Amino acid sequence: MKTRFEQPRPTLLVAAIAAASACMMSHGTARAQEAADAMAVDGQALIQPESLDVNALTDDHSTNAPTAWWTYTNVTADQVGTYLNQNGARLTEIEVYSVTSGVPRFTVRMVKNSGAYAVPGWWWYYGLTAAQVTSYVNANNGRLIEVEPYDIGGGQIRFAVVMVSNTAGAARAWSYLMGVSSAQITDHINSSGHRLIDLDSYTEGGVKKYTAAFVANTGADAKSWQWWINQTPASIASKVSSFQGRIVKLERQSNGTYNFIQVKNTGSDNSAWWYQYGFASMTDLNNYGLQVASRPIDITTYVDGNGTRRYDAVFIDNANASTRRMRDLLGKTFLDANGNPTKGIFESYLKQVNGAVKVDLNSARRAETASSLKSLHLLHSMKQVELGLDTLNSAFTYYEYDADDGSNACPDPSKETTANRRTNYNFEMGLDEMMRISDNRTTRGTVLRYGGTFTPFNTTAANSGMTGTTLRHNIGCAYWNFTTGKYDPATRRNDTTAADLAHIYEGVWNQTLLTNKNSARSEFLESANPGTGAGSALQAIINDEAAKQGKSAIAAQFGSLIKSWGKGGSYGTCLPDSNGGCGQQVIVRSGTGLIQLPIKVNGVLSYRDYVFGRLISDTPVPCWEDYDTPGTNCQADVDYTNAYSNAANELYRDEIREALKTW
Repeated sequence: MKTRFEQPRPTLLVAAIAAASACMMSHGTARAQEAADAMAVDGQALIQPESLDVNALTDDHSTNAPTAWWTYTNVTADQVGTYLNQNGARLTEIEVYSVTSGVPRFTVRMVKNSGAYAVPGWWWYYGLTAAQVTSYVNANNGRLIEVEPYDIGGGQIRFAVVMVSNTAGAARAWSYLMGVSSAQITDHINSSGHRLIDLDSYTEGGVKKYTAAFVANTGADAKSWQWWINQTPASIASKVSSFQGRIVKLERQSNGTYNFIQVKNTGSDNSAWWYQYGFASMTDLNNYGLQVASRPIDITTYVDGNGTRRYDAVFIDNANASTRRMRDLLGKTFLDANGNPTKGIFESYLKQVNGAVKVDLNSARRAETASSLKSLHLLHSMKQVELGLDTLNSAFTYYEYDADDGSNACPDPSKETTANRRTNYNFEMGLDEMMRISDNRTTRGTVLRYGGTFTPFNTTAANSGMTGTTLRHNIGCAYWNFTTGKYDPATRRNDTTAADLAHIYEGVWNQTLLTNKNSARSEFLESANPGTGAGSALQAIINDEAAKQGKSAIAAQFGSLIKSWGKGGSYGTCLPDSNGGCGQQVIVRSGTGLIQLPIKVNGVLSYRDYVFGRLISDTPVPCWEDYDTPGTNCQADVDYTNAYSNAANELYRDEIREALKTW
């Protein structure tokens, strides 16, 4: 059935932004009733193994099959509809962000309505009375998965809901309550044998009330679970730990306490999961989720006691096995002791050319990558050659900026004088040196060659489908702003992503971005550091995987046949303090390119082609290692760099294993 969404027509009005109203319930709490409520209410505990849901037909809280997901905040109903259609998605959560003149704006969470997350049908509504909720449930033969109460003004409570068709594979024994006390919820659980999947509180007429949605706690839906009300973050942590649980619903109340639902998260079917309080923006929330390859399964938004908008969220694993392995490997170094991504950005991406993505760890996050982005300069230059607008054997001009730093110098435009001009390379040699020794001087020379601005390169990136890429500074200068004499990443960071970098090489290899007209494609590959054979670290992985298959005898031959092209990058730079000085030293390490793994097809040698991008960016360090000087003078830099390098080769392990199976 085609996905559907509807809204009651009387509420479809355009609302102005109102930033002051807190989410989920009106301000003011009935203290007497709250004191009468049980401070903690245990759910039912089952004596049986736990299992994750294989699909999201019940709800999406315990499904960790990878899927596309989206979040939006402070949006109108019409905008929600647009995003749903645009993404081919369905709503799984709706929160009221604010209400103006009775009309709400929303924070929503949605998933791709396909695969494990497809349902027979679904609907969402807002502005409903309790009686209207019942009417729509009955009319649609629906089952509620989300009920959001909110005050439209003057103590008038309305509800926004999300429901799925309670038919076919999504049919469940279920129930819901609206406008009840916590004691009534307890009674219902005890009498029905159902478990909570959604819980929200609100105040009406000075009385604290709850909405709740349930499913029968039997069969595939059976879980050991608990629900608790009026809990502090400290008590939540304690209860999750003692129960070995995983939060599936987290609601913040106006007094700063929480109601939450948790399920058991033990045994072979448990899942990696995270929860976090106080994100400053939805962007921060999304970045957190993507960094640990997870999907938010519950979001609550509110205005804190300082008048600042905040977001809390619960996440579940959203990674395939290869991505999960890379996350766990990098996480040992680049996540903090609590499992949070506080040590900069890290990304890993591996895609078979014209095929599936094999590893996708935070691959769309914009980040500084240093010299890996010179692949864009090479692509743009070769496009001009392909079009007949430039030739490789023509004269080329670049400048000497600092004789001591040579090719590593930061290009300072004020030093582009006649005395510093160099014309000893033709254009082809300039590009070769840009890629071979990562020459910042000749990289700047390509910018000067095409007008002295970054606009042509950014146009090429945009036209090539590199949606996360923006060139802003001369590579070699990192975040330094010559005009202001300050570190200024806001205007000097070169943004790109692991996926965008890999996209260059896939487009060159399959000739969708660059053909061999005027030898443009072959010249790109010639400049892009072609290599044959596995290095020692990669060969060690080949040896390990070959031994596991009883094929050690062919490991050396396999490694010798590997082919690769690509470009790396490395920076030590600074994030600014309040005066634009070096507030925090950071390092950047990156690599991108193409790798061919040898396979046998009916006993004949062939290859599988993959493109990759990987990076760590803005990783904080107390000092920088001087890699030109023997010995170690900054162990933190060395440790992070080594961890990145080790993970760089591990990116290919699973595909090496599959390739070896063909021998």
